Amino acid sequence: MWRFLFRNLRGSRVIVGFAVSLTFIQVAADILTAFPLKFILDKVVHHIDPVVPVVGGLLSRLDPLGTRNGLNDNEVHTQMGVLLFSTVLLLGLSVISAVLSYIQVLIAARVGSRLSNRLRDRLFDHLQHLSLDWHGRQRTGDLVQRITGNILDVEKLVTDGLVDLLAGILTLVGILIVMLLLNWRFTVLCMVIVPALFFSVLRYTLAIKRANKVKAKAAAQVAEVATEDIGAITEVKAFTLEEREAEHFRRYSTRLWAASWRSGRLQAEFTPIVAILIAASSATIISVGGWIAAGHGHTFGIGPFFIADGTVTTGALTIFLSYSKQLYQPMRNLSKLMNLASGAAAGAARIDEVLDQAPEVKEAPVAYTGPDRVHGDVVFRNVVFGYNEDQPVLTGIDLKVPSGRRVALVGLSGSGKTTLVKLIPRFYEVWDGSITVDGVDVRNYPLETLRRNVSLVLQDSVLFEGTIRENIALGREDATDEEIITAARLAHIHDQIDVLPNGYASQVREQGKNFSSGQRQRLAIARAILRDAPILILDEPTANLDVEAEAEVMRAIDRLVVGRTVLMISHRLSTLGNVDEIVVLQKGRIVERGTYTMLKKMGGVFAGLLEEQSRYSAERLARRGRIVVAAPSPARAVVDAAGPLAPAPPSPPRQLGAILDDLRATVDEAFAQGNRRGGGRRGEHANGNGNGNGHTNGHGNGHGGGVATLEGRVPGAWRSRRGVDRMAAEVAAALDSDADDPPASVLRRLRDR
Repeated sequence: MWRFLFRNLRGSRVIVGFAVSLTFIQVAADILTAFPLKFILDKVVHHIDPVVPVVGGLLSRLDPLGTRNGLNDNEVHTQMGVLLFSTVLLLGLSVISAVLSYIQVLIAARVGSRLSNRLRDRLFDHLQHLSLDWHGRQRTGDLVQRITGNILDVEKLVTDGLVDLLAGILTLVGILIVMLLLNWRFTVLCMVIVPALFFSVLRYTLAIKRANKVKAKAAAQVAEVATEDIGAITEVKAFTLEEREAEHFRRYSTRLWAASWRSGRLQAEFTPIVAILIAASSATIISVGGWIAAGHGHTFGIGPFFIADGTVTTGALTIFLSYSKQLYQPMRNLSKLMNLASGAAAGAARIDEVLDQAPEVKEAPVAYTGPDRVHGDVVFRNVVFGYNEDQPVLTGIDLKVPSGRRVALVGLSGSGKTTLVKLIPRFYEVWDGSITVDGVDVRNYPLETLRRNVSLVLQDSVLFEGTIRENIALGREDATDEEIITAARLAHIHDQIDVLPNGYASQVREQGKNFSSGQRQRLAIARAILRDAPILILDEPTANLDVEAEAEVMRAIDRLVVGRTVLMISHRLSTLGNVDEIVVLQKGRIVERGTYTMLKKMGGVFAGLLEEQSRYSAERLARRGRIVVAAPSPARAVVDAAGPLAPAPPSPPRQLGAILDDLRATVDEAFAQGNRRGGGRRGEHANGNGNGNGHTNGHGNGHGGGVATLEGRVPGAWRSRRGVDRMAAEVAAALDSDADDPPASVLRRLRDR
């Protein structure tokens, strides 16, 4: 603990040394306050003049105020002079002690607050530089407890206990020295009880320290559980888990109560023991000291040890009585201070545990001399990585992403997609192989330079407390208002910001809870646009969004990806129509690569994922019966299939996402059947007898009066997402429908955009 304080008090050691020197003076003044009463009693009872080496001249000046009536011939000072001198001395020593105490407390408060502020900043800064791997093994509540509670324990020791602890030790030593100088034999008699007291202090101090360590750990667990449950309050209410979580919290709270009770019980046991030992010492001083001070030839002896008559005066007896309380009072204080010190020691150990962790990655030994902005050529060469030893998550990854190319990473959950992209900004270090950007190993870039060239838009974008402007300008604090507004316009969020009462100065609440998911995503996209990094990582940017929000976010992404190297992770395969290449991962390996059309025709893993996603689409369900695909009424696009007619339930607006997927699959199937059955070719009309006919520049007529047109200028473009969206818009425009039909109204809005 003391090494911890010495190490972290750098810059404050001089002022702490000054406070320590003042403590010596204050303790001396407190010890000497017992002497004025001794001087008076010895003068009146025993006719003994006080001997004062430093301020004796003052006593001589006060002698004329009294008379020599009743004095012996060998007495120099008058009783009135001694009385007045003792009074002045007592007042002077008390004032000195009070002033020094004020200065000490002031210094302690300043040093303590400064120490806690420095520790808090240092610990928080160090936490930000620790690896994601380390953070993944920690609990948020426990880390918060280290930053707040444990540092507060250290501050309390410095502010409230450090001066008292030092003063207590000095008081014990000083009193013992004075008592030995007065009468060493009587001092030995008074000190007989000290070994028992020392043993009690040692035993209980160690027990209290252990109890406080358990208490600190239990407090961290309570903070951790509370943080987790409060952060998930929506889920708790949604699943009616209030009672379950209350019981869960109660278990940890009970453990904290038990630990606190044990610590308090030990403290409660210790204090009476100290009081009983003090009482025994006082009784010894009064009985034996009074017997000796009374004179009349009384002596006290135990075996060879004895105290002779006249060796203890009445004044000396009062000093021993006064010191008995001053001697043991510091020990009583130490019993309380040890509780504070043990808590601070436990907190210091937990703080050091974090500070001893090595930073996330090591900087390159050779200075980087390349450009600050890269082009964006990313190459993975035989990369192997895992989170746990002997359990690789990625194996043999070889992937080249040229500058400006858009690559999508797909695969089942746990296949390593997110892990792969997190290796680019060196959130983790690869086990084997290498990752290069513009031909330079990422380990040779300074972290700041590397990460400045990478922007991330995650599934759950985080907004920080502050203003909207500050959130968009993250990483570009020097950005002008014009640049911020331009980025917001490109992200299709400016109009929604502009209608807020304070505009870009509007406050963002904790984690952006006062914004919808789509708005948070577009604010994150505006942030990425303003950052203008050449490498862009999109990790499920449209997950958990409704259809309208997804459309807005995709429009913003279309602006964001222009001219950048893009790696996009998505489980929603319908969003991958505008990528240049799709990379399929399975169990940490790349198993397929190619374009959307190529991979679908291969019938491999990607085709299986497509098939799985369309399990409940119209294309699959059409094999079971007659499926009515929601299209603007009164005319409906109908798919014929063998089997009984299935009723067509009305589709509410919240099912629009499924309806659009059905429409895409149905139109795709209709055109495919038209080509097969009608023999349609490029440049000529073909009439199919199925759901419609289709070709590159043709028209398809289907049963039910629905008309579908497609003007594809690029072969195969009708399979892309944009082609399907245009087709949906044309269907909405071609068919007359009631204004009250929700799918039709939304399709018209899609067409209008």
